[in-house]
Amino acid sequence: MKHSHVTHRMGTTFLAALALIIIFSSFGGDSHTQRFKDAIMSLDNTSHTLTAEFDYWPECGIRVTGSHLASLISLTDLQKMLPCPLYVSGPHHDGLWDLDNEYEYGHYNPEAIEWLTGVAQKVVSDKNFVRTSKPLIDSYLYRQMHIMMVIHDALYNDCSKELREKVFNSSLEANGESYETDWSVFALDRLKLEDGTYVYGNIDYRFLHFWARRWEDGTISQFYQGLSTIFKAYHPEYEYSRESYWKTEEEWRGEEWYGEGEYSEMYVVIDGSDLRLRLGPSTSADTFKWGDGSNRHPKVGERFLYLGEEGDFYQINFHGNTLWVSKKYTHLEE
Repeated sequence: MKHSHVTHRMGTTFLAALALIIIFSSFGGDSHTQRFKDAIMSLDNTSHTLTAEFDYWPECGIRVTGSHLASLISLTDLQKMLPCPLYVSGPHHDGLWDLDNEYEYGHYNPEAIEWLTGVAQKVVSDKNFVRTSKPLIDSYLYRQMHIMMVIHDALYNDCSKELREKVFNSSLEANGESYETDWSVFALDRLKLEDGTYVYGNIDYRFLHFWARRWEDGTISQFYQGLSTIFKAYHPEYEYSRESYWKTEEEWRGEEWYGEGEYSEMYVVIDGSDLRLRLGPSTSADTFKWGDGSNRHPKVGERFLYLGEEGDFYQINFHGNTLWVSKKYTHLEE
C-alpha cells in the first residue's frame, strides 16, 4: 500500500540519511574520489537550501541536515555515478530534488542503495581516512547518525513485529506536525544520548518518519547496513540498550507530581497574534526567524510545553527549539 498524502516536511527528509552514505560513497579510488574528498572536507562550509526553514545547523534535525548536505551534490551528478536509477517512483526529476512537494516522496531503488552501501564499506575500511575525517563527522553528522541508529535499533529490539508495523503505518499517515499517535512502549520523547543530552520529540519523529518510508519502499535493510557501517567505523563502541538510551519514568516525569500521584504537564497557550518568539527572556533578545530573516510566529491557540519561566517570559518547547514568549500574550494550562 502506498501512502501519497505525506507533507513536504516528511517527503524531503530522505536527503540527510542518503547523504550520510553517499557523501562517502566514492572515496574508493574511482574517478569521483577527489570530488567527494572535497565534499567531505567542506562539511564546515555548506549552505542552507531551504530558505523557509529556520537554519540551526549542525544542532538540528534531519530536514535541516538534508538541506545542508544537498548543497554538496546535485541529483544529476549523483545519478551519473550510479549503475541504475536512484528512484523507482516519486516527485524528483530533471536533475532536481522536489523539496516542496506536499503529497509525495521518493521511493528508492534497492539496487542503488545496495551499490552505495557496498562502496561505503570499502571506504571506511581505510582507517587513515576515518581518523582524518572523524573531527568533521563528529562536528556535523555524529548526532544525526546517532539518533537514527538508536531509533532503528529500538524498533527492532524493543518492539514486536506487530507494534513496529503499527508505528510505521501511523508515521506514514501522520501529517508531519501532529504526533498524538499512541506509540505504546516506543516513547520517543524519552530519548537521550550518551553525552547526557536529551532529544526533543519532534526531531525524533522526523527520523522515525524516514525509517517508516524506507520500510514502505523496501530499502530499510540496505539503508541501515550502510548507516551502521559508517557510524560504527567512527564509533565502534556503540551498542544499543534501552537502559542506556531511554529516560526512566522518573527522569521523564521530573520531580513535580500533581493530583493523586498523576503527573500533569503544563502548556503555554498563545493568546496574541504575531507574537515574537525570543532566544532569551527579554524584549532585547534576538527573535526566532525563518531562513529569509523574517520573524517566525506561533498561531493563536497553539499550545507548547512549558519549560520554565523568568521575569515576564515563559520558556517553551517550540517544535524542538527552546524559546521564550511574553506572559502578557499567553497563559498556562494543564
